[in-house]
Amino acid sequence: MSAPTTTSAPAPGRRPGGRAAWRVVAEREVAVKLRDKVFVGSFLVLLVLAVAGVVLGAVLGGRTSTTQLAVVAGDERVAAVAAATGALLGPDDELEVVEAPDAGAAEALVAAGDADAALLAAPGGDGLELVGDQEVAGSLSTLVPVAAEGDALERSAAAAGTTPEELLSGAAVEERLLDPSEADPVATTLAPLVFGFLFYLVAIQFGMAIAQSVVEEKQSRVVEILAAVVPLRSLLLGKVVANGALALAQVAALAGVVLVGLAATGEGELLGAVGAPVLWFVVFFVLGFVALACVWAVAGSVATRTEDLQGTTTPLLVALLAAFYAGIFGSGWVLVLASYVPVASTVAMPTRLVAGEAAWWEPLVSAGLVLLAAVVLVRVGARLYERSLLRTDRRSSVRELLRERG
Repeated sequence: MSAPTTTSAPAPGRRPGGRAAWRVVAEREVAVKLRDKVFVGSFLVLLVLAVAGVVLGAVLGGRTSTTQLAVVAGDERVAAVAAATGALLGPDDELEVVEAPDAGAAEALVAAGDADAALLAAPGGDGLELVGDQEVAGSLSTLVPVAAEGDALERSAAAAGTTPEELLSGAAVEERLLDPSEADPVATTLAPLVFGFLFYLVAIQFGMAIAQSVVEEKQSRVVEILAAVVPLRSLLLGKVVANGALALAQVAALAGVVLVGLAATGEGELLGAVGAPVLWFVVFFVLGFVALACVWAVAGSVATRTEDLQGTTTPLLVALLAAFYAGIFGSGWVLVLASYVPVASTVAMPTRLVAGEAAWWEPLVSAGLVLLAAVVLVRVGARLYERSLLRTDRRSSVRELLRERG
C-alpha cells in the first residue's frame, strides 16, 4: 500500500514552478512596453537625436570660418595690416584678402556681398579706414585696429632706430590665475542641459508609466484579482524593477551612443572631459529613479481614476522640475548644495564633475546619501502602496495613510 502523497503550497510571493511573482509581473510589464509602438518609436527618435547631435557638433566644430577683406592692390601698408590681422585670427578662422584696383571697386565688393569689409587708406592720407556695408564683422572691428597699432609701432620703432620690443619694455601685462580651470568650455555649457533634459524626460516617462499602470489596474478592479494570487509588495517590486530596467537601458544606450560618437568623430578632448561624469550620471540616475519609483506607485495607488493622476503626481513633477532647474541654472553654493540633495544630485553632481569643481570623494558621499534616501522612500512608499491600493471606493490622502497603524 503506497503512502499518500502531499503537495506543498508554493511559498508566499512565488508561483508554482519556482518563479518569483515579482519576476512574472516584471516580465509582463517589459513585454507590454516593448510591444508599445509609441514607446519604441520615441526611444528610436532619442537615439537618432543623440547621434545627430554628436555628428552635428563634430561638423560645426571642424568647420573653418572664412572672412573676406577687400584691399586696394599695391598699397603696402594696407597689405601689411591685413596680413597681421590674419595672424591674429583663431585656428578655426582664416582671412581671405580680395584685391581691388581702387577704393571705389573695393567698396563695390562690400556692397555686393563679395567681401565682408574693405580696408582702405583714410581719405586724408593719415591712418586707415575699415568700411562695412550695414555693419563691420565683429572679429574685424576688433582685430584690425590691433593689427594697425602693431604696424604703426613697427614703423615708429624703425624710424627711431630701435625695435617694438624695446619701445614696449616694461609695459607688458601678464595674467596669472590662482585657481585655473581646466574644464572644457563646450562640455561645461552642454553637459548641464543634456543631463537635465535626459533625467527630467526619462524620469517622467517611466515614473508616469508606473503611476498609470497602478491606477488603471485599480480603476478596472483587476488589482483585486491580482491581490488574491500575488502579494502586493511583489506586484510593486515587479513594476519598479521593470520600469527601472527599461529606464536604465534607455539612459545607458543614449550615454553609450554619445561616448562612442565622440570617440568616432575624434573628439578625444571632449570625451575625456565628459566620460567619467556620464558614467556617474548613470549611477545617480539609477539611484534617483529607485528612490522615486515607489513614490510614483503611491501617486497611482492613492488615485481612484486616471483623471486623479494630475493632482497626485504634481508634487513629484515639482520636485523633478526643481532638480532640473538647480542642475542647469544653479551656480556657486546653490549647485554645491543641490549636488548633495537626493534626486537633485542626479544632475548637479555630474555637472560639477564636468566643470572640475568636485573632489574625488564628493560623488561617493552624494551617492551614499541618495542610496539612504532610496531605502527610506522605498520602505515608506511600499507601506503606503499596500494601504491604499485596494481602496477603490475613494481617493486616499498620504497624510491619512501615514496616520494608519499596521
